Amino acid sequence: MTFNKKIKLGISVLAVGGLIASGSLFFTSTNASPKFPEFNTPKISLEASYIEYGTADELDSNAELIVIGTPLQDFDDRQHIVTSFDDGTIQDFYTLTNVKIDKVIKSPEGVALNAEEPLSIVEPISYIKDAGGKKKIAYEDYTELKQNEKSIIFLKKNTQGQYSVINMDLGKFAIETSSQSPSISGEKQDSKEKFRKSVLEKYDLK
Repeated sequence: MTFNKKIKLGISVLAVGGLIASGSLFFTSTNASPKFPEFNTPKISLEASYIEYGTADELDSNAELIVIGTPLQDFDDRQHIVTSFDDGTIQDFYTLTNVKIDKVIKSPEGVALNAEEPLSIVEPISYIKDAGGKKKIAYEDYTELKQNEKSIIFLKKNTQGQYSVINMDLGKFAIETSSQSPSISGEKQDSKEKFRKSVLEKYDLK
């Protein structure tokens, strides 16, 4: 399935931490990934300009907040945000995910998080509906945090003051298991797993 409709994205840095935006970003003819077996939902992946960190040390240095947390809701039950321009083209999209904080590894000086309250974070993925039905739309093949799966998450505040996942899909990693993404190749999955192991070793989470 090919997504041929032109998608116009506005100042996406407002929603997703780490994205670089100046004026408007334009993406066209983006291919949809295969359907997810668990949801039977096609996924559209868009390229994006963002700051990429290649090591666990770089992630640690550039994240403002690092937590071990567990999403409280299934992806379908989270708040999916999609905004559009007057002509109907997409301006921005993201999902707000409520995370139970299990442990804070790093936080801004003077900021104390209440572990009793869920932390709402921004993920660069959402749902859209068009003539072809319901689809997931994400930046750089990002896959959402899984409900009840404890993960280490690297975050930075965006211009709206929301904590957003940085480094796209290499900005959060499951602690106990390595979630396999059906939308990415085996080589890319192996690279992600290698990165995941280096992160877990850095924080003695293995």
